[in-house]
Parts: sequence; structure tokens; C-alpha cells
Amino acid sequence: MAPISLRFAGATLGAALVAGPALADPMLADFTYPHRVERYDFQSQGQALSMAYMDIAPGQATKSNGKTVVLLHGKNFCGAPWEGVIPALRDAGYRVVVPDQIGFCKSSKPEGYQFGLHQLAANTRALLDRLKVEKPIVMGHSMGGMLAMRYALMYPRDVGGLVLVNPIGLEDWKAKGVPLATVDELYASSRGPASRVSRRTSRARTMPGNGSPSTTAGWPCWPACTRAKVASAWPGTRRRRPT
Repeated sequence: MAPISLRFAGATLGAALVAGPALADPMLADFTYPHRVERYDFQSQGQALSMAYMDIAPGQATKSNGKTVVLLHGKNFCGAPWEGVIPALRDAGYRVVVPDQIGFCKSSKPEGYQFGLHQLAANTRALLDRLKVEKPIVMGHSMGGMLAMRYALMYPRDVGGLVLVNPIGLEDWKAKGVPLATVDELYASSRGPASRVSRRTSRARTMPGNGSPSTTAGWPCWPACTRAKVASAWPGTRRRRPT
């Protein structure tokens, strides 16, 4: 299969999210995805949730190879930024399933939810069961790489392949001298004056609108990516400038 060209819409999505003083639609109905968006409604942690996803069949001019690739987005992305990857896989005969994880973009954003990788993997497995997908090739980028690995560990008999694209979580920080900290310790340190200054500085440097409440809107899936960041995020991969 020819090398895959990746084209990301992070900057476009970022512009959509800061288009007004507040998000009129938390499900991003006015943000266009590259393919039709469908929904999987289910119960999780005592809540009714809706998971958005794209399900793309092999190209009409290509014979299906009988395999499915599941594309898992990273923490600062959604399913839509896989726009440049989907056609290459589709034209190679793959069925392509691209979910938005709960808490991200067009999926539900519960106020109280345990967003562990085990839970996100279980949600993804439930979606694939509904779609009757067996032994998918799971491809994950960034945090999606961690999720892909968690999925493979949880369902080893139901994975046809594992592809990691610039994943995070492979480092052994303890071996690098970074001390372990409990959640309580991290929470306590986050409330200090120095930490508040650091957070304000970080937001001003990385988020459009200098991280003001009117632009960040408290989203757990803020795509703080600029064109420069997108262009440098995929070393070793052919890239095209986002449009």
C-alpha cells in the first residue's frame, strides 16, 4: 500500500470552536465532517450517551479486502482530522470506522464521567460490536495510540493489527527521574499560586483567544493546534498544508 498522506483540519476546527462568545451547539452540528456522521446511543456509568462516528465503505472502484481499520483520534483532535487518511484506506479496499470518543467534538460531553482508557476502549468495543466489526486493525494517534494499545491489551483475540502514529505514553518517566505523584498530590499542587500563574501563561501561549473563558468554554477536547503545530506534528510522514 502506498504511503498515506495525512491532512489535518485542526486549525479549521479550532476556528469553528471560537466562532462566538459561547458554543451554541456542544455537539458541533454546524461543523462539517468529511463523511456522513452516524450515532451510537448507549448507557454508560448510569448515563444515556451518544457516540458519533463515521463508517466508510471501500471505494466503489476497489474490491473490498474484508478488513476494517478503526481510527482513534488524539486528545486535541476529533475523528474529522483523519480526513486525509480515510480515502487512502478506502481506496485500498478497507472499511474505515472513525469514532469521536465520549467527551469529544460531536459525541456526548457528560459533566461527570470517568474518562479512563479502559472505559474509552470498552465504549469503542461496544460500537464495533454494534457494527458487527470483527478483528479490526486499530490505528491510534497521540492519546489515541495509548487507547489503541489499551484496546489491544483488553481484547487481544479481537485485534487484527495495531498501528501507532506518534503515540504518547511509551516513556518510562520514573526511569527518567520524574517522581510518581498521587492524584491528591497533583490536585494540591495545582491549587498553588505558582500553578495558577503557570496555567494562565500556558493558556495564553497555546489557546486561541489567550485562553479566555469565552473561547475555551471548558471543553475537555480543546484542539489547541495551529497550522505550525499541525505541520510539525507528523515527522516521517508526507504532509499537505491544511485548507
